[in-house]
Amino acid sequence: MLFPKPIFKHFLAGFLGIVSMLSVSSSAAYAEIGIEVSLKERYLWLKDSGKVLKRYQIAIGAPETPTLPGTYSIQKKVKDPKYYSKSHHKIFPAGPNDPVGVRFMPYFQSSSGSKVYAVHGTAWPRWVHLRSAVSLGCIRMLNSDVIEVFNQVEVGTPVVIR
Repeated sequence: MLFPKPIFKHFLAGFLGIVSMLSVSSSAAYAEIGIEVSLKERYLWLKDSGKVLKRYQIAIGAPETPTLPGTYSIQKKVKDPKYYSKSHHKIFPAGPNDPVGVRFMPYFQSSSGSKVYAVHGTAWPRWVHLRSAVSLGCIRMLNSDVIEVFNQVEVGTPVVIR
């Protein structure tokens, strides 16, 4: 059946309006996963659309190498990272004894590229249990906790550090 051009234009416009309304309503229901960190309290919260899913203990940067407050986003996700220690001139193999633990999620890199800040695991869980300020600026989590967070975030997930 052929429609006269003016009727077809109104039908098409109405149909496209319904399609665009459907796409808006489905995207409005989309959940936003985010990470929030309190340097003062030394906790990381995993949030879904602002609602706390879980709270995790963390260790943060030492006073001479502080964790930087700000708003960032996860740049990549690395499973079983290898770590190169500049001070020891040594590569640590992937695994629970690796200083960066079993997962590594960088969220900021210095302008010179020499310093990377990340949420990662640790080979020293006591630091996390004590919520210590001991790292080189990164956010350290228990390996089991960082795996949980790693599995729930994507590249681009917001990271707010206050």
